[in-house]
Amino acid sequence: MKEARSERPRLRGPGVLHQRYVRRAVVAAVPPAPAEVEKPVGFLGSGRVVVAFIAMLFVCQLALLVEALSPLRVVFRILAFGMSLALLVLVKGRRLKHPAMPFLVASAVLTAFNFFHPGTNSPMAAAAQLGIQVSVFAPVFWASRLRIDEKMFGRIVLLLFLFNMASAALGILQVTFPGRFQPALSTMVESQGEGYVRSLQFETASGERVFRPMGLTDIPGGASTGAFYVVLLGGAFLLSRQGALKKVLGAAGIGVGLICLYLGQVRVAAVTLLVCMAAMALVLVVSGRWVRLVALAAVVGGFAVVAFGWAVAVGGDAVLTRWNTLLSDDPSQVYQSNRGRFLDSTFEEVLPEFPLGAGLGRYGMANAYFGDNSDRENPPLWAEIQWTAWAYDGGWLGLVCYPLALLVTLGWSFQMARRRDEVRSELWLWGSLLFAYDLGALAQTFSYQFFMSQMGMEFWLLNAAFFSAYWNRNAAVHPHHR
Repeated sequence: MKEARSERPRLRGPGVLHQRYVRRAVVAAVPPAPAEVEKPVGFLGSGRVVVAFIAMLFVCQLALLVEALSPLRVVFRILAFGMSLALLVLVKGRRLKHPAMPFLVASAVLTAFNFFHPGTNSPMAAAAQLGIQVSVFAPVFWASRLRIDEKMFGRIVLLLFLFNMASAALGILQVTFPGRFQPALSTMVESQGEGYVRSLQFETASGERVFRPMGLTDIPGGASTGAFYVVLLGGAFLLSRQGALKKVLGAAGIGVGLICLYLGQVRVAAVTLLVCMAAMALVLVVSGRWVRLVALAAVVGGFAVVAFGWAVAVGGDAVLTRWNTLLSDDPSQVYQSNRGRFLDSTFEEVLPEFPLGAGLGRYGMANAYFGDNSDRENPPLWAEIQWTAWAYDGGWLGLVCYPLALLVTLGWSFQMARRRDEVRSELWLWGSLLFAYDLGALAQTFSYQFFMSQMGMEFWLLNAAFFSAYWNRNAAVHPHHR
């Protein structure tokens, strides 16, 4: 036994230790398998592209408020759409298949066929129409290729939150201090006549007549859009674990947004927000996050009461009367008297007349900037809501392809909201936000041409960025499942 014990230390002698060190050094020097190597990405492969793109959207929107730049309004309006198309070519990376892609491609192909429709306005207007539609959903294809992580996605949401909060806060100041923070009125609004312009004004508690808050837009009531999104995004920050500062910022955004929403008197925005908050509450219930549900309900409910009192104190009886009509009348009748008639017209008049589409370039921005309306047999058309626009672009099939893309996107975000990931991940939170956000976007298609605007582009941008963040985190946690 003594001899055996005396032999054991020799097994750990310098020679053996040296061999172990050499083997470890060799193993460390061997590069990992090609599948494990993380290739460095440049600017056009990182999430910074999304941040820069959103910043450009904001700059274009702010440029419309500067009177000295009014001759370049067309340039600023189309710059964002053109840049989205350019990034479709410039951005390189792994091609991830978002579930909405097949339906969006089908919708674009259907619209392209209408290029040859006899009712098409002009080649330039038709190309612009198709370009706008493709550029709006293009982020699904280029943003999903970017290397976006969960932290970067949080920054993207924060950027959108801060801009919308600034717009809502400015809207409050425009009503509180009439004339001091008022931007120039949109020329499109002015062209509607004095009677229409006057209908967009109301008398405040101080007796002064003001426009509904514009915020960082040139359209009366435009601040309500920022108010809607700042409340929705603020709810996500309120539920986040990202520190007390984010929670305070989220709560402040909810308060500011609700005051501006009341002053804006855009009832459809309020109803849509109510639907979105109910959707967020639903996923919290389904996933069993009861504490967060109580916190969200308490903060939003409390601010809703306080904000309404503040708005009435500033806006006067006009605000109180406006919102009383929403409560005293049947909500369906309120919608029917405002936007519902356009939906009825789409199914009762537009589709029977244009079952396969009406041709391209006959409505909207494409017609206004590039249209040739000299053909009396194919006059310009009007699309107040998105469903009418889909009918013009593709007829009955147009009302199938794009809505299906929205439904599968909504379903995917709901599945993400129900997930129980590891403790440090908040993908479930962003999934809950996207589910409510997507549902709100779907609701707004019944109000205006949501997916022919920059708001529609932001919709697909957020969903694509979240899809990329989810995929990249899943690849990092389960590298062998790439």
